[in-house]
Order: sequence, then structure tokens, then C-alpha cells
Amino acid sequence: MSHWITPEEMERKKELKKRIMTVSIPFFTILLTAIVTVLINGL
Repeated sequence: MSHWITPEEMERKKELKKRIMTVSIPFFTILLTAIVTVLINGL
């Protein structure tokens, strides 16, 4: 039983991935900054 992905679904997945990347980049930057700050203050 094969499930065909329609071009619309492909576009939606691409959009979702783009949105996740756009949101995750600043989030990871903040997370990284917080970890670095804790490490510097801990030393």
C-alpha cells in the first residue's frame, strides 16, 4: 500500500520546515548564550 504525497503536501512540509528553522535559530542562539553565561559565571 503506497501513499502518494501530493505537491500541495510537499509545499506545506517545505513551509513548515522553513518556519521551524526560522524559529529554532534564534531559540538556539538564546539557549547557547544562556549556557555560556552560566558556564562563565560558574567558573
